[in-house]
Amino acid sequence: MRWLRRMRWRERDVSRSMVALVASLAALALLGLVTNVPGWLGHGDGFVDVSPGLLKVDPGAKGVATLGGGVSVSLYSDGLRISRDNDLLLQTVIGGSMLSAVEGSATTDGAGRTEERVTASYDNVTITELVFLPGRASYFGTVQDGKRSLPLTLRIESAGGVVRIGASVNGADGVVWHLNREPQTVGIRPALPAVNLRNSAAWVDPGAVEGRAAFSTLLGTDIGVGPQRVARGVDIRTQGRTDIHIWSDSCSLTVSSQARPEPTPRSAPA
Repeated sequence: MRWLRRMRWRERDVSRSMVALVASLAALALLGLVTNVPGWLGHGDGFVDVSPGLLKVDPGAKGVATLGGGVSVSLYSDGLRISRDNDLLLQTVIGGSMLSAVEGSATTDGAGRTEERVTASYDNVTITELVFLPGRASYFGTVQDGKRSLPLTLRIESAGGVVRIGASVNGADGVVWHLNREPQTVGIRPALPAVNLRNSAAWVDPGAVEGRAAFSTLLGTDIGVGPQRVARGVDIRTQGRTDIHIWSDSCSLTVSSQARPEPTPRSAPA
């Protein structure tokens, strides 16, 4: 009988050990889930992934335009760049269109949740003409989907310590800018949470004033999004690019023209 009691105690010990092991594994799994959830759940709700298309720049529109104060705009078939002296301020996605035009809508429900519905996307950009005036470079062209094209105008001007990049697409419901992905993209309150936005997407607070900075990057520049009274969002879920969704046929990005020390987020999701 004594050996039977010993076997039962051993079985209980094994059972307790197994329970402890399972509990430990469950805790580790839960910790991993909590750590990784922000990258794939609840970050991007309501956003439609709009990919860049091809970029074609005619010879007469290629080159560098100097806007004054050391600020210059460079446009070639690999993308659009804005610099001040030797500092890169902003670069669109490399080897693709700097923007897409979309048809559809963005609606916000009573709980403040915004959701996009895209019925058509015009992703291929052709720039045919550059008109240069002191402090301003205007580019003209089209954005197409292979069957239909819409007229596109880009205006870039430098004034008062900022560079304003405007886009107008007649016939579109919205514009999605495709910027090159920069490390340490950090939201700026009140437009966006003051955290590293990597692997997530977020809508800009409707009360955020047009032109006021919404986020910053490791380049040391602050970027604002306008106009104010439309749905605006920043989508950084796709590797290699930062997409800025603006539901208007005429919109702008405001870029600080003086690079500053790299931003430091207060907290960052994994």
